[in-house]
Amino acid sequence: MGNNHKQTKSKANAIATAWGTLAKDDSFGGYTLVQFQQLQADAQGKSANLTVLDAGYTDTLMQRDAAHNALNEAMLNVVDGVKGDTAKYVANSSLYKAMGYVPRDERASGLTRKTTVTVNSGSTVGTATSTANQTTAVPTAATSDSVKT
Repeated sequence: MGNNHKQTKSKANAIATAWGTLAKDDSFGGYTLVQFQQLQADAQGKSANLTVLDAGYTDTLMQRDAAHNALNEAMLNVVDGVKGDTAKYVANSSLYKAMGYVPRDERASGLTRKTTVTVNSGSTVGTATSTANQTTAVPTAATSDSVKT
C-alpha cells in the first residue's frame, strides 16, 4: 500500500491551522495541539533527512561511476602498455594471456565454412539431417494449343 507523503503533509497543515485557529485549547484523539505539532515537525524532519540522504546517495553513485570510468581507462592503458612493450611482452606473451586476453597466436582466423545439405534419392550428405521426399511426376491436363494432331 502506497503512502502519499505530500498529501499527508498538506492535510496535517490544514488540521493544525484549523485546530490552532478555532480550538487551540481543546484536545482530540488523545493529543493536544502542541503534541500534534511536535509529531508534524518530527515527520517533516524525517522527510528533510531523507532528502539530504537521497542527494548524498545520488552524489555517491556519480562518484562511483567516475571511479569505474577512471579504472577502466587505466586498465586499457595497462594492457596497451603490455602490448606495446616489444622488448619483453607484446600481444603474444603469457602476461597478456594471464590478464584475460587472447594472444594473437591463439586467435581464430575468422574463416567459417557454411554447411551444405544435398538431397540425393533418399540419402543426405553433409552435417544437417533431413528427410528426402522423392517426387513423382504428376500428369498435367493438356490444352488444345499444346496437343498436335
